[in-house]
Amino acid sequence: MSGQTVPPNLNFGQNKIRSVITALRDRCSWPHFREALKKARLPIGLGWAELEGAADDKYGNGPKLRQLLQGYYSEHIVAGERFVQIYDLPQIDKIKLLATLSSAVISHSEFQATYPLPLPSKLLLAAPSTPTLVEVRALDHNDYALVYCSVRSYDDRVKYAYSQLPTHVQQTYTEIDQLITVRKVYYQAYDVAIVRPGLGRIEICVDRPKKVNADYISSVVLNIFGALCGNLSILGKAFGTQPYNIFPAIAGIYFTANEGTVRSLSFRTLTGSRKHEKMIKSDDDLRAEKFHQAGAQAVQNKLKPYELTVDWDIKVPNGKVEVAMKALIKEVSSPDPRLEGFYVDAESNSLMVVGINKVVKYL
Repeated sequence: MSGQTVPPNLNFGQNKIRSVITALRDRCSWPHFREALKKARLPIGLGWAELEGAADDKYGNGPKLRQLLQGYYSEHIVAGERFVQIYDLPQIDKIKLLATLSSAVISHSEFQATYPLPLPSKLLLAAPSTPTLVEVRALDHNDYALVYCSVRSYDDRVKYAYSQLPTHVQQTYTEIDQLITVRKVYYQAYDVAIVRPGLGRIEICVDRPKKVNADYISSVVLNIFGALCGNLSILGKAFGTQPYNIFPAIAGIYFTANEGTVRSLSFRTLTGSRKHEKMIKSDDDLRAEKFHQAGAQAVQNKLKPYELTVDWDIKVPNGKVEVAMKALIKEVSSPDPRLEGFYVDAESNSLMVVGINKVVKYL
């Protein structure tokens, strides 16, 4: 990701780099960022804490590392781990649409005090819980990303065995086996609506979906979509339309040899069994694993997959993108099986669109 353009509002001085590292630490895993360090030919180090010291260096690798941090964070605002639903773009005059996108108005909000960095935790409760437009970013090929911030929360659950409890708690709860504590954690979400006029579609991308209750994620999508159409009335016809049904892509990708590397698969066989298989090594394809191959051949390869995790090592743009599609098992028995969203994990928008295009290719 070195050499990418950094938006003006991300050109932080050296004193802000630690805030960028803190924000990245909350948003992405160290192994992912370590790969970015490798690609930039920078020392890998031992973790986030050591990275702070290296970024403080005014000379040596310091300037290059600070540039990488800023660029990586810029991309992560519109990429990272996402739950994606795709919608058709209405038939609109493209010139008028692009003019509307480029002139979209960003109203004042609490998020602007620190954006693109997140608000400090003490200010989160006073910020909007509804999607609030904070940035309109021009991408390649006349695509636009509209970034919406909001405050969301999740329950942080911790289990303690009875033997781990303090004596006074054990005396109070003498007949329990374990104690579960629940703490509500508030965080700033960076959801994105991407309008791709050239591809004729709208992508609603929910930020860090693992923190969102699965039963609630469809409502989050609709809230973002509604905010998008509220900001850009020219897109109003799209709201209320059905998202793409991506269920056919599960079997389409799995049964296409050399299409990515399959990491896990859930499927039903014609003999009535249900299986879930997952690879341990990160460079092995499940389709080529001996046990899986033998089982598939035993049922003449008549598998009905309903969950699939697959990734691609991409040369241009350079990087990896992972896609996970998870339908309910009942869909394999339906005459019209449906899956209206999927998960994408990529470090940049250019890799995100590669992953999404891989899915759309099989619809």
